[in-house]
Amino acid sequence: MKQKVILLGLNELNFDYIEAYINQGHLPNFKTLYAQNGFCQTTSENKYELLEPWIQWVSVHTGKTYDEHQVFRLGDIVDRKELVQLWEIAEAKGLKVGAISPFNARNNLKNGSFFVPDPWTQTTASGDGILQKMSSAVSSAVNNNANSKVDKGAAVSLLRGFLKYVPVSRWFHYVGMVPKLKKKFTKSAILDNILGDTFITLWKKNQPDFSSLFLNAGAHIQHHYMFNSGIYSGSQKNPAWYIPENEDPLLDILKEYDNILGRLMNLGCRLFVATGLHQKPHLHTTFYWRLKNHEAFLKLVGVNSFKAVVPRMSRDFLVECNSTEEALSVQTVLESISAGDGKKVFTIDNRGESLFIELTYDNDVKKGTIISINDTASQVDLYDYVSFVAIKNGEHDGIGYLVDTNKKYTQKDVIPVTQVFTEIVNSFD
Repeated sequence: MKQKVILLGLNELNFDYIEAYINQGHLPNFKTLYAQNGFCQTTSENKYELLEPWIQWVSVHTGKTYDEHQVFRLGDIVDRKELVQLWEIAEAKGLKVGAISPFNARNNLKNGSFFVPDPWTQTTASGDGILQKMSSAVSSAVNNNANSKVDKGAAVSLLRGFLKYVPVSRWFHYVGMVPKLKKKFTKSAILDNILGDTFITLWKKNQPDFSSLFLNAGAHIQHHYMFNSGIYSGSQKNPAWYIPENEDPLLDILKEYDNILGRLMNLGCRLFVATGLHQKPHLHTTFYWRLKNHEAFLKLVGVNSFKAVVPRMSRDFLVECNSTEEALSVQTVLESISAGDGKKVFTIDNRGESLFIELTYDNDVKKGTIISINDTASQVDLYDYVSFVAIKNGEHDGIGYLVDTNKKYTQKDVIPVTQVFTEIVNSFD
């Protein structure tokens, strides 16, 4: 392997928006990347319910379609040891390997230089003690984001990781972001900056032959603030109480990514930049809510017997049960819950002894939103037990994008998303 390889995952980013911002004079590193290498489109699944990033990125990592890998949930990958991922293939070829926050990926490395899993996938981290504790702290911070709470231990671990892996030369940049901390999207931007700085620090120390960095703040911001983009030309608008009309958080995060991209380009590696999917504007008002305390809520509505509750992204969570009968009992209760307008609160995917649950109630939750259980009004006000996450602005589209700094693509070039895997594996030789 003559040239070191990096996979940069910029989850769900809209390359047409990036091009439009470039035409406005922004994003100089993206401009250079596009001018030198172009980009192609990637295609994925045909069914909308399969257009989830945790499905598409498994396809990138394994080269298999959904029908072949059958990984439907975020976190499912940990129980699928038969699926061989990019990092294991590289390691089997004798290459040094590292990864920061690969989406829905399992750490199955025998001697990885570093591996920090995404915040929602329950797999081990590889690296020194500070890195492992930082990984746990990131998971805690992300999963408590809707409640705006970070426990003391997690905060200390994040600080230690920051001091070790973020160069002093970058500290002033973070100081400049502090005044915006009251805005939820700023926290995700800071986290992606920390992940980027950590990756570059560890890359320079370990010089891995193949490594990956995955960033998700851009997807989050597109989902919830796309209507505020200076590029968006539709008729939808976010309310002023949600975000001021003159703010463009999408441009803000793309500037952060442009900085990270420039530093990665300076490493002299072969760089693959992939998005998995992209997003298109959502056409009606949809609210996202998240339970404040999943376990407490379950007990409140009469679900007292289960093994564990595991929070996932945004409004999703996993309930692990002791038997299929117990899981069915939990499902029956939760599926019977509706809000005052008669709309169901949860959608459930039953896998035997585990339930993947989405809080899909999407209307505004105001004080006095009393839920019914089995068509009987309860004393539970949903308002007291959920946190507002965001208003949906963007929804998934199966077209994604790929840049390869060793090739010249045009937008007329179209490949299946599974071929991203093939191109990366071929680079190992």
